[in-house]
Amino acid sequence: MKKIILLAVAFVSFATITSCSKDDDQASLQGKWEYFKEGTANSSGQEDLVDYQHQAGCSKDYSIITASSIVDHSFFGSTCEEEIFSTPYTRNGNTISITVEGETFTAEIKTLDSSTLKIYSIDPEFPGIIDVTVFKRIN
Repeated sequence: MKKIILLAVAFVSFATITSCSKDDDQASLQGKWEYFKEGTANSSGQEDLVDYQHQAGCSKDYSIITASSIVDHSFFGSTCEEEIFSTPYTRNGNTISITVEGETFTAEIKTLDSSTLKIYSIDPEFPGIIDVTVFKRIN
């Protein structure tokens, strides 16, 4: 459940700034996105990122974003069991909002281009920390 909440927070962090720091007018949020990097940022925007740790020997974790939903696919354990989590979302500018178990999360899109999606979110359990998730487009 914590991973689902963190995913929700990550996707919701996409958004509270009105413009992306790097934007490609042709880029679409919709598509298949593989987890690539994760970490934190401070209030000055200085990031501390590491490679996302996929389960060894399994398919890589990814999300599919459609016009109205985010479907997250995670693989874990020695048998590479797949866990799928789907939630509707709304987008207003660079802000993404989702609701999980009655709690609404928002995220900020920092980068969206033809190959990269970077989002910032604030974990409600640690309000002083900005979570950063970087995805790379895989189709």
